[in-house]
Amino acid sequence: MREPEHVAIIGGGFSGVALAAELVRSGAGLHVTLVEGGDRLGRGLAYGTPSASHQLNTRADQMGLFADDPMHFLNWQRARGRATHAADFVLRRDYGEYLERSLLAVCSSGSRAPLTVEMQTRATDLVRSADGFAVSLSDGRALLADTVVLATGHPPPADPFGGALRAAPRYVRDPWRHDEIAAIAPADSVLVIGTGLTAVDIVLELEQRAHRGPIHAVSRRGLLPRAHRARREALPADLQTRLCAGFALNDLREMVATVRRVAVVAEQRGVGWQAVFDALRPMAPRIWGALCARDRQRFVRWLRPFWDVHRHRLPPGQAGRIAALRARGRLAVHAARLGSAVDCGDSIVAEYTRCARGKVVRERYGWVINCTGSSFAKSTSPPFERQLLERGLLLPDPLGLGYVTGTNGAVMSATGPVRGLFVLGPACRPHFWEHTAVPELRAQAAGLAAQLLERSEPRAIAPPRGVRVAGIAAR
Repeated sequence: MREPEHVAIIGGGFSGVALAAELVRSGAGLHVTLVEGGDRLGRGLAYGTPSASHQLNTRADQMGLFADDPMHFLNWQRARGRATHAADFVLRRDYGEYLERSLLAVCSSGSRAPLTVEMQTRATDLVRSADGFAVSLSDGRALLADTVVLATGHPPPADPFGGALRAAPRYVRDPWRHDEIAAIAPADSVLVIGTGLTAVDIVLELEQRAHRGPIHAVSRRGLLPRAHRARREALPADLQTRLCAGFALNDLREMVATVRRVAVVAEQRGVGWQAVFDALRPMAPRIWGALCARDRQRFVRWLRPFWDVHRHRLPPGQAGRIAALRARGRLAVHAARLGSAVDCGDSIVAEYTRCARGKVVRERYGWVINCTGSSFAKSTSPPFERQLLERGLLLPDPLGLGYVTGTNGAVMSATGPVRGLFVLGPACRPHFWEHTAVPELRAQAAGLAAQLLERSEPRAIAPPRGVRVAGIAAR
């Protein structure tokens, strides 16, 4: 009897858990190892937040872990006596619990492949061999695997000040350091760099902590995420047809004009513009794939901020709280170009130039928080990915969106395809474009699982059920 093929998944956030669950429930002929640096599964950047202010920005009936059961999360909530409606936006910390428990449930009922979970250890290096890969771990051990899947999620943000505030005690470079956010006193003034979803999360967390000082948020265009409609709406069939026709030409200008025209007509009929972007969502990978390199560059440079704030929206409740903070003068949002910053010990003096009037503002803040979003630049990549980039095993996308991959995240190195090495998750955005939310990520996980299962041979005997967890006790 041949040894089962060994699949090592690096990263235990949503993407890693989704792939592990698909393989474990279907994968005769496989042994799966999931490597997670923290002490919980399924949390990652998005779902590890303890804050009661942080909600999912996708409705509950679309958040199922499995591609063939989108309602799984909603049913899981209801089975636990939680009064969750299909259109609700649930707390992100509850969703993290769901992911962890769902994976463990798969392992204990009807699983076909054994799962080993290595907790509180990180991948530090990856070396190819004739038989596969050797994955070095931070605890000194090494894993030998036939296939390795990098599901490392979102990298940290780049430093907009270029290291000038590296030692500043009141500069929060990583906004997900909740201990640093907790150190902000209620009356302290705060400068938030960025006005996207991360900035909104931080502002709402500060509000929950009874912060009452002034908050200023700056970005190049000063755009805040738009709000979901309270009710779900579908784009009428004739407008769907018009939308598809406008995108069939693969002309970027015509695409933008089509979205505007269809949105105007939809609004005239009482249907929100949100339905237009929801209709575009499943079309996004095909549209992106058909654009030429020049149009992709133009889109990222000029249109991406507008796409992001309309596509990645806020739950109505969160949008209302942000609007109330602005109306009370607690939150000011500026379109501005960031300049220099000086650490004064008990404060930070930051300079930025207002885009509308060219006015230079030089202001003293109690704290500065970097909410510019994930960066795939080599200089800001975690050490593990940086090594792979330096050796040419991973290729950075020219537009800075992630890594160069093929179908299902197959890695393309400097010398060509790397057999047995895959990227799963947001780093595949150069190939898929719309690839940061659960519906798209679980679809990739299911597709990759199917591909890996095709390569494996059935075992002569069924593997043992259950999960072995190293580093912590199974919950």
